[in-house]
Amino acid sequence: MILIKMTRNRRFILNILADALMIFGVSILPSLLAAVIFREDRPALAAGVAVLCCFAAGLAGRQISGGLEVQVRPRVWYMTTFFTWILLITLTVPVFYFSIPGYSVTDAVLESAAGWTTTGVGIYDTASLPRSLQLLRSTCNWLGGVGIIMTVLSLVPTRQYLGYGLVSTEFPGPSFLKSGNDFRKGYRKVVIIYILLTLLQFIMLIIAGMDGFTAVLTTLSNTSTSGLRHMGNGVVTGLSAPIKAVITLFAFLGSVNCMLFLLIMNKKAGEIRYNSEIKVYVCRLLAAGAVITAFIAAGTGGRDLLRTFGRVMMQTVSVLSTSGYVITDVSHWPKACVLLLLLMSFTGACAVSTGGGIKTARMIIAFKTVSFGIYRHIHPSSVRSLTFDKKPMKSDQVMRANVFIVLFVLFWLGGALLLSLDDMSLQQALTYSQAMLTNTGNTMADMGAPTLVSDFTPLTKAVMCLLMIAGRLEIYPFVMIFLKNFWKSDSAI
Repeated sequence: MILIKMTRNRRFILNILADALMIFGVSILPSLLAAVIFREDRPALAAGVAVLCCFAAGLAGRQISGGLEVQVRPRVWYMTTFFTWILLITLTVPVFYFSIPGYSVTDAVLESAAGWTTTGVGIYDTASLPRSLQLLRSTCNWLGGVGIIMTVLSLVPTRQYLGYGLVSTEFPGPSFLKSGNDFRKGYRKVVIIYILLTLLQFIMLIIAGMDGFTAVLTTLSNTSTSGLRHMGNGVVTGLSAPIKAVITLFAFLGSVNCMLFLLIMNKKAGEIRYNSEIKVYVCRLLAAGAVITAFIAAGTGGRDLLRTFGRVMMQTVSVLSTSGYVITDVSHWPKACVLLLLLMSFTGACAVSTGGGIKTARMIIAFKTVSFGIYRHIHPSSVRSLTFDKKPMKSDQVMRANVFIVLFVLFWLGGALLLSLDDMSLQQALTYSQAMLTNTGNTMADMGAPTLVSDFTPLTKAVMCLLMIAGRLEIYPFVMIFLKNFWKSDSAI
């Protein structure tokens, strides 16, 4: 074994990076095989080089770093997560750049970032890309949705009980939702569940009449709530009703808290009724669907009410799960309905899911904080505490959730400001910033026509990439790298 003297923190980071590279190298193999089968020479060469680089660098990293030290500070967890994501996005860039003539470096970066962050946006019509690259992008969608750190901890035997702290940097939702023993011991179970959901969705799509290759792309992309860019660039209104139903079901399942699946797997399904986040999320879906259906029915005289409700629910699931595909014609919807979906898309999916947005749990905490603050104004001497699922919350838990919402709004407005410097209208800047930060991709204004950014300037594409990455990593790791204390050595802290 080649062991180079380095600090414990650097060994930890390098060890996780090495494992991530090995897993990514394995995940590229199907795309390489597809490139060979479909005789796509440039993608085959680019993918082949990427596979060799991943395996060589991964093996070297494992040899150099030696054993894994698990006793590191939380800031090292954030460093590890941030560096892992940036490294994998960077390694995917050359595959797109050298495979497609005419792609600029900025174009390749945006395609790579959009793939890993599960954002339904692209330079060109994704269906026009070589089929091996379509598969690569869908594979990145799946790994990005499930979480590369989560995957490393689950699939590498020596990492399975590393601790939930490292996972919490990749899914930094309210920690009390995922710090229990069931989740702490359940990383592998979570990934196995998503693999089973992926296989089940593939089988159901085949039964519903979809061809095999399209079913693979759809399954990988839809489970990760990254949209359906490979089909009509996300506009799938022409699909059959059974296929639409399967897509809607699994987009919903991908957007709920993975604790739901753990409870079912551990034969504790009865506890789901105590989970306020899942209940609120489902109620939001049903309420939004009912309100929009009522608006549409008022304009059509109530014709085909049940069918209208079904179509509305399908589109509502797409938006709230931050998948962003267009599954029904919304061009004739009242503007109030489109605005309602826009507002609800800010909240997005559940915590610890493949979906994006602020997350339902944080919004529940925010509303409880407001209610609790008003209550304390009326009863200043009260000793009542803030609760979530009938359990008292610590002050730091409440603070982190509410600070995240503030950071989210600041990033949204800051992103819009940067986009507006590139001659975007105010509406475009605000909606594109929101679509990238929530990893939805399509804006409400583009629900009838997919978002293609090939004509945007490099500045706009760069800002979009930053917003996508910040949104997928849920801002905290992205912010921390700009703080001076984050980079100090342990002895200096």
